[in-house]
Amino acid sequence: MTSPPRTILWLRGDLRLDDNPALAAAVRRGKGGCTAIFVMTPEQWKQHHWGEHRCGMMVGALNALRPRLESRGIDLRVIQGTDDLTLPKVLFDVARTLDVSEIHANREFGVNEDRRDELVTAAAGDDIDFIRHEDQTILPVREIRSGGGTPYTVFTPFKKKWLALLEEVGIPEIATTGEATRNPHLASGKLLPREVEPSSELALDSIFAPGEDEPLRRLETFLDGPILRYHEDRDPPALDGTSSLSPWLACGTISPRRILRRLVDAHGSIIDRWPQGPSTWLSELIWREFYRHVMDGIPRLSMNRPLHGWTDRVAWRNDEAGFQAWCEGQTGIGIVDAGMRQLAHTGWMHNRVRMIVAMFLTKNLLIDWRRGERFFMNQLVDGDFPSNNGGWQWAASTGTDAAPYFRIFNPDRQAERFDAEDEYIRRWVPEFGTPAAPPPMVDLKHTRVRAIEAFKTAKNQGQ
Repeated sequence: MTSPPRTILWLRGDLRLDDNPALAAAVRRGKGGCTAIFVMTPEQWKQHHWGEHRCGMMVGALNALRPRLESRGIDLRVIQGTDDLTLPKVLFDVARTLDVSEIHANREFGVNEDRRDELVTAAAGDDIDFIRHEDQTILPVREIRSGGGTPYTVFTPFKKKWLALLEEVGIPEIATTGEATRNPHLASGKLLPREVEPSSELALDSIFAPGEDEPLRRLETFLDGPILRYHEDRDPPALDGTSSLSPWLACGTISPRRILRRLVDAHGSIIDRWPQGPSTWLSELIWREFYRHVMDGIPRLSMNRPLHGWTDRVAWRNDEAGFQAWCEGQTGIGIVDAGMRQLAHTGWMHNRVRMIVAMFLTKNLLIDWRRGERFFMNQLVDGDFPSNNGGWQWAASTGTDAAPYFRIFNPDRQAERFDAEDEYIRRWVPEFGTPAAPPPMVDLKHTRVRAIEAFKTAKNQGQ
């Protein structure tokens, strides 16, 4: 008599019970039992420049998820690996120990992630199926294409096509997970190959509580008033005018579909009739989908390469002292230093300030955007590869929908516009405006001209 099928849920960037398509499918298909596993790959995390804030958020999310899964009859086991090359053997050692026939996982974006999954598919053999589900986006962004069949590289037409597809297919359903049968091959307390406990050393005290409860609470708080002023309040960094959900989206403890569902519950299914605040916030969610669409459709963006090839001819400056001053918030430019110190202290930075500090590094200091991108990924609690790469290439005028190279933020003017009372700057740079404050490390006008000439030269050479 054939045994009922058993399954594995392979958790990656989707550390939640709510609206988890791979989890729902693994439980539904695993009539003979479902086990959740997470593979710790510290060498791969280093290659991806994950820092302590990002790793700490992930470990906290794992610990918070365990009792939720257990309440549904699902064991969560953490397995020790090293990097993506070792993953197939680690994964299938566990799968054969548990006598499973299917491994379910949610798809991730990026060349390394696709290659890792290709290795797993190739190693699966005839006895185990590896099945991927769509999870990180509201709509299947790889199916969105221009009239010529190519990925979009400009946001506005992508957003138009995205909204048209949403109207056509409707609001996606939330994936629901039933009760699971425990795998009889996994007796309580039995260790799997390479099983470990998540290192408590990685768990950090943070202003961002890990798990599923806090992002849902913040979402409800944001929808209960602040979202109606979002179009006005999102840019001043001293205001608490954004949802600040990015840390939980990054490690997958809340899904973008759940967010859209709550938006529709609050403002109706006809998006054209939404107030300006919710409409503007929806555009930010679509930007997140856009960056995944572009990274999936143009693989070189995952390989340290710009979208616009001519920008690789820019004569970036090897200014180590300047880079360190930027990293440490010691440039003498108030809003730049405030942003970098906020990042160092919290692992997070206001989005408007992210644009300002990125453009200061790439234009006024003329330092390669890839150094800033890596530094952010190492520092950010919400480090998200597609969004971080897309944002840095936008600021550096090398990527999608990029700011034209000759339009350069003046950080002082940005501060006057969005932090007129210096409230944000003084919160993070208490010496600002006093004799103890260092002088600006560069002349903003001179370095603006220098950057424009460097980009102009590179573009002429590229042609």
